Amino acid sequence: MYKHDIKVSVRSVLAALLLVFFTSIAHAQDEKMIAEGDRRARGIEAKADRRFAQQDFDKAMQIYETAFKDNIQLSPSYSATLHLKTARLYLTLLEYALAIPHYDAAMALNDDLFKASDICNYLDALRYSGSKMKAIGIARKYAYRDAYHSDRRYQNILHALNYEDGFLPIGTPEFNVRALEEVNTVNSEFWIGEVQDEYFYAASNSRFHDPYKKFYHRTQYFPLISQGKSQLLDKIPRAMQNGALSLSNDLSNMIITGVYYERGGSIGITDEGINTFQTKLYSSRYNSRRKGWSSFTEVFPGKENYSYSHPFLFNNDRSFLFASDRTGGFGGYDIYVVHWDDEKNDWGLPVNLGAYINTAGDEITPSIFQNSLIFASNGHTGFGGYDLYSTEYVDGEITVGSLVHFSYPINTVSNDFNMVRIDENSGYIISDRNLSNKDDVYYFDRNRSFGTASMSFGGVSGNQLFFANLFKFPAKDQTSGVPRVEELPQHTFTEPVLSVFFDFDSFDLNGKALQQLDDWISRADLTRVESFLIEGYADEFGEEKYNLELSEKRANRVENYLNSSGIKTHMKTIGRGMIPLLDDLEGDVSLNNPESTVWDKPVWLTKDARRVDIIATIK
Repeated sequence: MYKHDIKVSVRSVLAALLLVFFTSIAHAQDEKMIAEGDRRARGIEAKADRRFAQQDFDKAMQIYETAFKDNIQLSPSYSATLHLKTARLYLTLLEYALAIPHYDAAMALNDDLFKASDICNYLDALRYSGSKMKAIGIARKYAYRDAYHSDRRYQNILHALNYEDGFLPIGTPEFNVRALEEVNTVNSEFWIGEVQDEYFYAASNSRFHDPYKKFYHRTQYFPLISQGKSQLLDKIPRAMQNGALSLSNDLSNMIITGVYYERGGSIGITDEGINTFQTKLYSSRYNSRRKGWSSFTEVFPGKENYSYSHPFLFNNDRSFLFASDRTGGFGGYDIYVVHWDDEKNDWGLPVNLGAYINTAGDEITPSIFQNSLIFASNGHTGFGGYDLYSTEYVDGEITVGSLVHFSYPINTVSNDFNMVRIDENSGYIISDRNLSNKDDVYYFDRNRSFGTASMSFGGVSGNQLFFANLFKFPAKDQTSGVPRVEELPQHTFTEPVLSVFFDFDSFDLNGKALQQLDDWISRADLTRVESFLIEGYADEFGEEKYNLELSEKRANRVENYLNSSGIKTHMKTIGRGMIPLLDDLEGDVSLNNPESTVWDKPVWLTKDARRVDIIATIK
């Protein structure tokens, strides 16, 4: 019996050793196959990059797709990176439906690769392709992670998802907006310029379409109003019609946007972002004797890793504005100003316009009208995508407190950018609100029933941005013909004050919440506060309608307590409903917790969702 046990034991050991041996061989073979798969896929990727740089987009995307065939085994890390890159490139072609599966695959493999801009682009692809409910699900998943809670572009997309059909006018809108069907096509009409009262636009016949609206390829300029042959456009070399440009009033100086070609004549492609091409600014002077332009020279030479675009000459052509992602900014593209240096007989050093204008998002298409700086931003509070803003700009100084957001229908939940004013009552904008096209030219004029402009800068009236989410909607009995003038806070800076947490399925303030509120009230400096926004939330247990009502009750309970404690500052309460957190959990979760419920779900893990946030709008 003893010898038999030894034999069995030896056999078991041998079997285990053989299993380990063959498993290690199989694992080594798998690693070899994955390494070979990555090598083959990188070769495919390089070939596709070259095709994309040559603008053979259909062929390029077909080649990228071959890297994901079943007979090529990729490592999870490289597969995720390549899926994300492919999704980004599909987005530049406005192929939303084709981009989405690659976003899905990359997220499933490694969502740590996603930057806030990627999540925003993913959500845009979903909502533009009609997958609104999926977009809402993903938006909820990320909404209360720190990086996204403070990301203004992301928050604007959340608003856009709530108001996808646009903002209904409260009474008569200040401006009428109509598409210029005589110039708009299925291609991108992406920019408008003006010199000596002649308006012209740039159109791109390339499929490439930068979602950030910073650069377009294969472009040409056309007169906005057909007046026969344009002497102005005849002066601009066809090879230099690459994007936004600015001409001096006497037509003697020109600053243009040009594509930056790397060594070998191919356009560099980066997998770090969606900006496939880099751009630079070039300047030239017109020689009246030779009747031609001088050689184009770089305005900011040697800055190879950054892009520059959207020049705008002003101040008697001695200054110009531009947008750039150069280092030292606030994030993304910022707006800069540069002045002519008489001693050097050249442009001086760029100066960032500062945090009142520039944000962690992107600011583009600057222009000057009277004493106003007009620009587009996806980093300020807005309706979604790029929105148009105006601020007072006098003697080279920004007037703090003058930032204005143009009302609907100039701004929508889509991208609205590049405003050119004709006068205080009319002008042009570019927008991609018509999803059947790309970017289109729109004309706007003041609604006669609205009245005259009530502000000195840019002719923008008081019905601007619903800052700090303090939305005011029309009352049911409001007459539709009455001009809409919302009562708005005058300042745009908001600051999180306090988060108060609640017990499960309760809107009563518990002892800890009361202590938090009392401590804050005793030391709060209310002289700096214009108003409070009180937002209530609930966890994902229960019906959506019930949780929405519960979140509203929580917000109201906090408001009542603050009022009863003597705080008279204006308050706005809103219930946001439920926040799903359980989807973010990984692996098994122990339920050895007194708050566990009969549903066998970890209620204690959703405590962060059962809360009220108090947000102050600062004077």
